[in-house]
Amino acid sequence: MVIEQTGTLDLAHHDERMLGLHLLQFPEVVEEACTNLLPNLLCEYLYNLSEDFTRFYTNCQVVGSTQETSRLLLCEATTVVMRKCFHLLGINPVYKI
Repeated sequence: MVIEQTGTLDLAHHDERMLGLHLLQFPEVVEEACTNLLPNLLCEYLYNLSEDFTRFYTNCQVVGSTQETSRLLLCEATTVVMRKCFHLLGINPVYKI
């Protein structure tokens, strides 16, 4: 599926805002983890991100909603950040089970 990357994010729902705010913390967490040599901070961030994404995906309809483009962009941003976290931690994610 190709996402229209010219759309805008509309974080009207509480769970969308919480996920968006969590994603914005990524650069700060990476900087702190690298500066202080604490990879556990990145692990904790990733775990909390997965919880926020699960809450968002459970409570907000993505496909077929009037905010579909915005929510798909939020899903894509989460994917990018999670992949970067895995890469920094040296973890090869499993894409299919």
